[in-house]
Amino acid sequence: MKTESSIRTIAFLGDYLPRKCGIATFTSDLLGAVAARHPQTRCFAVPVTDIEGCYQYPDAVRFEIEEQNPGSYRRAADFLNSCDVDIVSLQHEFGIFGGTACC
Repeated sequence: MKTESSIRTIAFLGDYLPRKCGIATFTSDLLGAVAARHPQTRCFAVPVTDIEGCYQYPDAVRFEIEEQNPGSYRRAADFLNSCDVDIVSLQHEFGIFGGTACC
């Protein structure tokens, strides 16, 4: 017997297409697959943007994190908290999230 999930909202945080990197492709594909398999669940992306105003993101993107702006990360956390997110799927690899350690 199938049971209905109580998970209603999933945020995918990482790079996102059209940014050209493997994590962007992975995050985009993962969101698409989860949304297709669970159409009752609201899925959206919160990408890390390395060049302001450079990307024409699809409608799945609801908030952008500015890679080199620490305040942007706090605003993203506030945004996620205000959206009553049940799950955050975080994609990470060295250098995505900026800072002096990646230079």
